[in-house]
Amino acid sequence: MDQQKVFDMVRTRAADVRTIVMSFTLAHSALLIVLGLGGAGLADSGIQLSLATFTVLGSLWCLAFMDDGMQDMMAGLSDIDGFETSAMGKRLAKTPIIVFRVANLVIVALIVIAELLAIY
Repeated sequence: MDQQKVFDMVRTRAADVRTIVMSFTLAHSALLIVLGLGGAGLADSGIQLSLATFTVLGSLWCLAFMDDGMQDMMAGLSDIDGFETSAMGKRLAKTPIIVFRVANLVIVALIVIAELLAIY
C-alpha cells in the first residue's frame, strides 16, 4: 500500500482518538455540573439510574473506541517504512501500547467510580 495512504489513515485515526477524548471530557464535565447544581432532583431514583447508565455505558463506549483507534494507529505506524528506526518508533518500542491501554482503563474506571459515588 502507498505510504502516504497509510499515513493518512493513521492521521485520521489519531483525529478520531482526539475527538473521543474531547467528547468524553465534555460529557463528563457536563455530568459534573449536573451533579453539582442538580439539587433535589438528583434524589429521584430514575434520574440517578439514567445518570449512572450514561456514565457506565458512555464510558465503556468511549474506552472501546479509543482503544480501537490506538490499536489502528500502532498497526498503521508499523506499516510505514522506517518507522521502527525513527525516534518515535524507538520510543514506542520501549513503552508498548499495553501500558497506554491499561492506563486508559484505570483512569476511566476511577472517573466512573467517582461519578457513581457522587450519584448515589
